[in-house]
Amino acid sequence: MNEARGREVRVLSREGAVRLRDGRKLAYVEAGNLQGMPVIFLHGNPGSRYMRHPDDALTASMGVRLITPDRPGYGHSDFKRGRTLLDMPADIEQLANELGLGRFAVMGVSAGGPYVAACAYRLGERLTGAAIVSGSAPFNRSDAMAGVNRDYRAAYSMAMWPGWLLEPVMRLHDRTVRRKPDSALVALMKECSADDRAVLSDPAISKQVKGFRLEASRQGVQGMIQEARLLTSPWGFPLEDIRIPVHLWYWEGDSIVPLQMGRYLHARIPNTVPHFLPGGGHFSLYSNWKDILTPLVRG
Repeated sequence: MNEARGREVRVLSREGAVRLRDGRKLAYVEAGNLQGMPVIFLHGNPGSRYMRHPDDALTASMGVRLITPDRPGYGHSDFKRGRTLLDMPADIEQLANELGLGRFAVMGVSAGGPYVAACAYRLGERLTGAAIVSGSAPFNRSDAMAGVNRDYRAAYSMAMWPGWLLEPVMRLHDRTVRRKPDSALVALMKECSADDRAVLSDPAISKQVKGFRLEASRQGVQGMIQEARLLTSPWGFPLEDIRIPVHLWYWEGDSIVPLQMGRYLHARIPNTVPHFLPGGGHFSLYSNWKDILTPLVRG
């Protein structure tokens, strides 16, 4: 357990795990003000329960109890064969029940965004708020990859390959990242915006990014492969039926999940609050952490 002092609150981070009804383990980390407003944070791909802003005192100062679970097959959470996007809300609800939460907010970044949409669709009024941050949109539409950079266009396309071909490529890539995490981060930064490079040059953030990436494939690449398939397949529920307000955060400088994906979600989810901002990039989550959390804390 890590302890520090925030602004008149006790800042903590702690790890935990719950046993779900089907026997699977779901691991998570709580950080910030553990007596604060619960916000369940859904990580990207590759990502893990260690993904968050590295300054827990900042999170605590906002009165936020941030809860970040490993999705199935990531970190310490058990893999679930044949899962769908709509299976995740049930896992989240069971986690909330085990932690004694009543209502709570959800926030997801990048590949975590579709799960926020699924939670908004399935959990409805149990949520106090929802935010999709640089979240991918459905790919079964025309011009779905407009504005995506070369490397990520290839990655999204590879996700649609047959498993026998995709798995060895993913294993090789994962071995490379695990052997040389610093080089992997440098390669990522070459494809990013100038704003992203500035964010990732912060030692605390770069350490955090490398840490959550290594934890993502603790069990291997099975979880990442499954998720790549899920996100590039039809989502399985109508966005038009989401009734609660959803905040959308996107930046013009993002070439991994371009602004057009946010505009697509804005056109189809009935009650969205768009925050479409100039500059920035895919890692603007970090530089806009307080702004993103603020409306979720207000409820």
